[in-house]
Amino acid sequence: MLGFKAKKPQDRIRIADKKIQCLRSKRANVNRFSDPDKYWQINQKIHQNKIEIEIAKAEMSQPVKKTTNISTQVTLNKTDKSKSIHFHGHYHNNKKK
Repeated sequence: MLGFKAKKPQDRIRIADKKIQCLRSKRANVNRFSDPDKYWQINQKIHQNKIEIEIAKAEMSQPVKKTTNISTQVTLNKTDKSKSIHFHGHYHNNKKK
């Protein structure tokens, strides 16, 4: 969500928590009534980091399943001279691109 996709859930929680602490200290220095736009922008960033923490905690309790690429190829060969049909298939598991 916030550039954490390549990180482990524990790392994402740690990074988001550190960002929340920095944002809270910035928010403490902003006057809510004199500059409400900046105040609510900081609140929105804090909220996004809290969501990232919740997502990472959910992934820790139930890890993401990694899908594999499976391809099935079937060819059908039939000629007018022959009344038989020839099937030929291949099954590739974990095929790398």
